[in-house]
Amino acid sequence: MDIINKIAAMSPPTNKKETQAFLGVVGFWRMHIPNYSLIVSPLYHVTRKKNDFKWGPEQRQAFEQIKQEIVHAVALGPVRAGPDVKNVLYTAAGENGPTWSLWQKAPGETRGRPLGFWSRGYRGSEASYTPTEKEILAAYEGVRAASEVIGTEAQLLLAPRLPVLGWMFKERAPSTHHATDATWSKWVALITQRARIGSPSRPGILEVITDWPEGKDFGMSPEEEVTRAEEAPPYNKLTEDEKPYALFTGGSCRIVGKHRRWKAAVWSPTRRVAEAAEGQGESSQFAEVKAIQLALDIAEREKRPTLYLYTDSWMVANALWGWLQQWKRNNWQHRGKPIWAAPLWQDIAAWLEKPFVKVRHVDAHVPKSRATEEHQNNQQVDQAAKIEVAQVDLDWQRKGELFIARWAHDTSGHQGRDATYRWARDRGVDLSMDAISQVIHQCETCAAIKQAKWVKPLWYCHRNPGINLVTPM
Repeated sequence: MDIINKIAAMSPPTNKKETQAFLGVVGFWRMHIPNYSLIVSPLYHVTRKKNDFKWGPEQRQAFEQIKQEIVHAVALGPVRAGPDVKNVLYTAAGENGPTWSLWQKAPGETRGRPLGFWSRGYRGSEASYTPTEKEILAAYEGVRAASEVIGTEAQLLLAPRLPVLGWMFKERAPSTHHATDATWSKWVALITQRARIGSPSRPGILEVITDWPEGKDFGMSPEEEVTRAEEAPPYNKLTEDEKPYALFTGGSCRIVGKHRRWKAAVWSPTRRVAEAAEGQGESSQFAEVKAIQLALDIAEREKRPTLYLYTDSWMVANALWGWLQQWKRNNWQHRGKPIWAAPLWQDIAAWLEKPFVKVRHVDAHVPKSRATEEHQNNQQVDQAAKIEVAQVDLDWQRKGELFIARWAHDTSGHQGRDATYRWARDRGVDLSMDAISQVIHQCETCAAIKQAKWVKPLWYCHRNPGINLVTPM
């Protein structure tokens, strides 16, 4: 408590250096304080090089508020693992930036324990996003932070402030949006793969607003609880007689030229062969579902008495575990509109009425040192689902990336590699460091600036006591 008492007794800083020192001290409590970055934002404002140090009402309020927040900071709980531990991520988009918090609850606890609080301001064009985009941005940043704390193997219940995440399962971004298509694809890929399914009418995301952090229970309401179908055992637990009936499924999507291509694949570990299907105009989520349909077709063709399906898509696994029956009872509609990929799901649902299909989720992000035979087979199907692109297509893609990188480098004022990358990222443009480095290396303006730094003025002389400047008479 000594350090907390000292912070509480601190006098306001009188210059930039003292403000920076204060922020360095209180930064330890960043994850313990909700809205930390938004609270201290006025203090960071006066430390910037381009700003004069002016200690006004906003700074005084922020200084006193953060000291009080530290005095009453929340103690964070230890990270726990296990099938009965629930991880819930609460996200919200505020006026000045997104905020999110991660909570855990184990059996027997009356309330959950926080694992951390995060917040940040809007960057670049994010401030002009629509309210829907801002909420999804908050969810995306929250999922990223939560994955670093609890890992990627643990399931995550995502509880956004507003029920806007249905957009994640649409085939395209809404017509009134400001974020780029690349940014939308990035959001969709992470959120749909990491978030656990909630309400059966909202596949993939739990969109109920709860006040559980204040002490009440959380989770799915009774009408949302659905009995799961029997889960398949880990692959290494199958007997030698059962392994021939195991199939691994996977899907991918890639932009080739001006078109989006998808590929679905099924891998048989015992036969060491893969079957695939390809097409255009659909997403990677569609490819994952198509792979399940392909596996069921194989089972029918070969008259398999049992089928063990292994997938690394939470969206697909949860649907196969039970939500299909809910969709079927609702006539494959949600709020009067057909659900996404309804024809595919209808075909799959007919198969799942037969009791011989069992499903297991496989984690896709496992280091090689910890990879089991199950993970290795999942990598095999991922490789089979990889879209091969002709060299001419790769050349055109590379040219397009270099064109965008050149634009970002020029528009940002010929900054360095890292600064150009951050500038582009803040505007929703994803660029590789390699492309930026190549553009900077070929930039004539940067070369001229670099050369100018080496040019010596006429009056420059080397430090040699034997050489003197001679002035005209």
